[in-house]
Amino acid sequence: MKKNKLTTALTVLGLFCINLLLAQTTVSGTVSDADTNEPIPGVNLIVQGTSEGTNSDFDGNFSFSSNQALPFTVEISSIGFAPQSVEVTSADQVLSIALSPGENLDEIVVSASRRPQKVQDAPASVSIITAKDIKNSADPIDPIRGLVNIPGVQIQQQSANSINIEMRAGSGIFGTQAFPMLDYRYLVTPSAGQFLSFQTGLSNIDIAKVEVVRGAASALYGPGVTSGVVHFMTKNPIDYPGTTIELVAGTLNTLGANIRHAYANESKTLGFKVNARITQGDDFQIDPNDTAFIATNKNAIYQPTLRNGRVDPSALPTPETLLLGTADLDDNNDGIPLATKYKNVSANAHLELRPNDNTSAFLSAGVAKGGGLFFNSQGAGYANGTDYWTQARVQSGGFFGQLSYNYNDGGTADEPTFLYASGLRQVAKRSALELQLQYNFDVPSFLNTNFTVG
Repeated sequence: MKKNKLTTALTVLGLFCINLLLAQTTVSGTVSDADTNEPIPGVNLIVQGTSEGTNSDFDGNFSFSSNQALPFTVEISSIGFAPQSVEVTSADQVLSIALSPGENLDEIVVSASRRPQKVQDAPASVSIITAKDIKNSADPIDPIRGLVNIPGVQIQQQSANSINIEMRAGSGIFGTQAFPMLDYRYLVTPSAGQFLSFQTGLSNIDIAKVEVVRGAASALYGPGVTSGVVHFMTKNPIDYPGTTIELVAGTLNTLGANIRHAYANESKTLGFKVNARITQGDDFQIDPNDTAFIATNKNAIYQPTLRNGRVDPSALPTPETLLLGTADLDDNNDGIPLATKYKNVSANAHLELRPNDNTSAFLSAGVAKGGGLFFNSQGAGYANGTDYWTQARVQSGGFFGQLSYNYNDGGTADEPTFLYASGLRQVAKRSALELQLQYNFDVPSFLNTNFTVG
C-alpha cells in the first residue's frame, strides 16, 4: 500500500516537472551595434515585469529560458545605446537585435573642459537639456525650472519670483556652490554675490541648450566651484536667424511676453540678435492668520543713519528719511507688508563674427531689472536692482578669451533693497570686471595627454 502511494507521488511529481519543462521558452540570439554591426557585450536582456533574463557575452551572444506564457516582451538596454523592446511570440525564438547609439552620445559639450568634445568623452558627468526639451516643457515662465528633473540639481524656490540653483552642497537662496553661467558669463550678481533669478534676463525662446556638469570645476572656473556648473547657452544669430514672439499667461495672474529677432548675412560670417522680455504676476502670499510672523515685519522702510561708514542702530530715522510707507509696501491692501506682486523687464543685444568654421567672436550687452523676496537668518527681505552687463568673447582653435563687466545698482531710493525686520534700506551697489584667457592643446606623445593653460 505504501509502495503504491510512493509510486503515485513520484508519477505526479514527474508529470509536473515535465509540464514545467514543456512550458519553458528558450530565447537566444545576438546583439550588435546598428551603426557598425559590431557585437555588443554586457547588454541587459530582461523579461518585462520579471527578474528573468541574462547578459550578452563578449561576442554579443545570449540565451536564456523563461516559463512566462507567450507572448511576452524582452527589454534590452545598455549604457550608451537607446533602449529597445522585442516581443517573443514562439518557443525557441532566435532574435537578432541591433541597438542604436543613445540620442545624446554625439552631442557636443563645452562646459566640462571649455573646449568642444563629445559628451561621452567629457571628464565629468554631464546632463543636457536641449532646445526641444525646453520647447516641450510645461513651465514656460522661468527657464531655471527646467532643471528640476536633472540628477544632482536642487531648485530652491522661496517665492514665485526667487529661485536658486544648488548642487550637492549648501541650500537656500544665498547658496553659491553651484556655478551658473550664461554664454560663459558668470550669472552671480556682484551686488550680493548671489544668483538672482529675476535679474538674469533668461528667455526660453533664446536658449539653445543647458549643460549641467556635476563635480568640482575650480581648475577651469576659479576657486569655490565645488559642486558643479550650470551653463545656459543661447542661440547664435548665425545658426538661428528669424523672429520669434512668445506670449505667456497662467496662474497667479501671470502674464509675460518674449521677443527674439536674429539676422545673418548670406555668407554666414556676420549676425546679430536682440531679445526683450517682460513678466509679471502675483507672488506667494503669507497666511493673514499668521499674526505672529506679520508682527515681526515693519510697515515702513527708512534710509539708515550712517556713522563712520556703518549703520548707527541708536539713531532713530526721521520722517524725512522715509523711503517706503505702508501704502507702498502693502501692495495687496491685506495688511501684510511682504510684497505680493512682481515685475521683471530685460533686454539684450548680440553681435557675432564668424570668419571661418574654427573662429568666432561675440560682442554682447544687456540690462535686466527686477526684484524678489528672500528669507534668511535675519528674516524676510526684498532684493531690488537693475543689472547692467557687457561681454566680449573670442574662440579660435584651442584659444578662449573673454572680457566681461557687470554692474548692479542694488536698488534705488524709490525701489530699495531692504530687510522687513529692521525696516532699514541696504545699499549693495557693486561691479565686477573679469578677464579670462585659456589655451587647450593635446600632447599625443606624452601619454596621449590634454593640457589646459590659463
